[in-house]
Amino acid sequence: MLVWCPVDPIDEAWAAVEADWGNREAHRRFVGVCIALERLPEAGKRYRQVRENDPARAADASEHIDTLIALATQQLEDTRVAPATTQHKRTLTWAAFFIMLVLMGAGVWLLMRG
Repeated sequence: MLVWCPVDPIDEAWAAVEADWGNREAHRRFVGVCIALERLPEAGKRYRQVRENDPARAADASEHIDTLIALATQQLEDTRVAPATTQHKRTLTWAAFFIMLVLMGAGVWLLMRG
């Protein structure tokens, strides 16, 4: 009996990186898969393990970590909501002032009629 066990795409992409560490395209694909799956921290974790456990590849791993930090920062910038501008607040203030004048005028008119 065969049991189907799905393979994590990140594991597959990381295996390609490990198989050919010097291949920049493999690193790019790995990071792309992590971004697509919204699991960028996992990429950092794997590069950090290499940096801490393999002195021969530590410098390369540090460069990749720096790239991941830049990507994560960019993602945060992309999701940041811009603060409300003062123009909208000013428009709302004038609209409220105008409505108040209309209501006060209507009240005075009703009082004078009756």
